Amino acid sequence: MEDLFEETGQQAGAQQASQQPVAQQVQATPSASVAPAPQPATQQTQQVTPPNTWWGDDAVIIRLDDILSYINATDGISDLLLSWWEYICFREHGDLVKQTNYGKLNYATMRQCLIDSYQWDVSRFEAFLKMKDEDYAYISKEWIPYRVNSYMRLGQLAIVMRKINGKAMKLDDIMFEDTAQAIRDNILVRKKGLYLVTWPTWSWKSTSLVAMIELMNQQRQEHIITMEDPIEFIFEPKQCSISQRNIWIDTNDFKNALRAAMREDPDIIFVWEIRDRETAEAALNMAETWHFVFSTLHTASAAATVNRYISFFPPEIQESVCDRLATALAWIQSQMLVHKVWGWRVWVYEFLVNNTAVRNNIKKREIPQINNTIETSSSLGMISMRWYAERLLEMWMVTQESVNFIFAESGW
Repeated sequence: MEDLFEETGQQAGAQQASQQPVAQQVQATPSASVAPAPQPATQQTQQVTPPNTWWGDDAVIIRLDDILSYINATDGISDLLLSWWEYICFREHGDLVKQTNYGKLNYATMRQCLIDSYQWDVSRFEAFLKMKDEDYAYISKEWIPYRVNSYMRLGQLAIVMRKINGKAMKLDDIMFEDTAQAIRDNILVRKKGLYLVTWPTWSWKSTSLVAMIELMNQQRQEHIITMEDPIEFIFEPKQCSISQRNIWIDTNDFKNALRAAMREDPDIIFVWEIRDRETAEAALNMAETWHFVFSTLHTASAAATVNRYISFFPPEIQESVCDRLATALAWIQSQMLVHKVWGWRVWVYEFLVNNTAVRNNIKKREIPQINNTIETSSSLGMISMRWYAERLLEMWMVTQESVNFIFAESGW
């Protein structure tokens, strides 16, 4: 981090030059910031070594792309966190790391970083000040995409940016090869059903979904519709026709997008996240009507996912929802990243296949029994996190301490 500003700052004492407007103003919407369209404007900045007191009244303004250039050149950094009167923070190999060498961020620097994230569109920044929080996407000058959330914290500016892989990973790259082959042979050949990828934040659920959608894009001749907020990865149509819709840009909201999808001749549908009853109902309805539906939930196990899905609906109709979910559900994939013994991080998975035993568990509301069904059904393609973690331990890929953390979070 010591050389972060060596090539991108200003000469000390040249604060006024640092606040000059960039050479070109770019007007962009969130979706436009994702697509590889116009080349981002080159920022005309001079070189500098920042003073130790840069956060004070004589602060040097640091540009967002200067920080992102360091992230893009450093393996293991996945997230950037910037807040008023806080140090620059990174999430590196899953741990939060504070960079204290350059002091704390003042308002002027935070304002400039947010304006940079809005493609130097001051009007969008002013609109954010009224909304207080917003999701969108940004592409750095190295063409690395980021998912962005800007928000207010204690009445002051803050922003979090997640680095997105610019290339779709293969299933073999993110899980054991035999597990990936089982998904290819038994799941991704289906024509209908509900496929849920789950876990709380920081598990890179979108990486798994992109890998699966890209595989179907290469092998099937169908129409894929995605509804995302924001779009993170741009698919290049291969065998499939792909319609990617950015919520708030290509449609007003998820409700409208889901209603319209039924009239857009879809075969495969990706819903960014199920977060309310309307989305849960629409996803279930589409899975029941001969569509293959993918989505995500912030739950930590297959059993918790089933419970959460049912809880979206009022008690008086939950019995019928159980019957419908038992029929429509195809697969639940829960995943979590843990530290490897060396290098970066590795995924630990739980896989639930909806077979006769699982269907009966759901219909009878015997949800706790799902964990036992997974443990005793490995021959049918089900995998528990305990089993997957033990396999990683046998290969000396993870430590017992890392795995114990996952079990604690899962309530095992």
